Amino acid sequence: MSNIDFIYDRETFTSLWQRARACAQKVAATPASELLHFDSSNIATQIFQGLIREIANFKGTGEFAVIVLNPDPFSYFHFHFGKYPGFIVKAHHSDDDFIDILMMDPGDSPADAIGFYSEQYVVLPISGEWFMYADRGWDGGTGVLTGPPDVMTFARESFAFYENPDQPPRST
Repeated sequence: MSNIDFIYDRETFTSLWQRARACAQKVAATPASELLHFDSSNIATQIFQGLIREIANFKGTGEFAVIVLNPDPFSYFHFHFGKYPGFIVKAHHSDDDFIDILMMDPGDSPADAIGFYSEQYVVLPISGEWFMYADRGWDGGTGVLTGPPDVMTFARESFAFYENPDQPPRST
């Protein structure tokens, strides 16, 4: 069992969800050349988790949230499971805690674990200006990172991002 849990509080989730939607809209308006691209499935790898943690520590408190945008968190996930498809990772949580929450059965439906079912998700720092947006339906599963120049340089030097695709991601 993970030491990280789903978000149960509607106000907390809604605040993060609104930030996440604004991030998705920002990505749609940002030239591809200004984004760092990665495979959306990387979120479940230790190397990528390390990158997220390093950026969160580099520019912030070390805490971040993962928020699912699609499928609809309100009419689907909360309706069926009584919780929201998102979680907050604190600085003291382990990499195993992170993997556990990604793969955690939300309630008699293992296929609805965030690591499996989320079509679009956003990684947001609790404090900081960077974020990651991923869409499993965009060009076979693409994610992007954007943020201030120092974050982008730090990230580029820490992870093997791939060449920018030609198409901008869909906005939710």
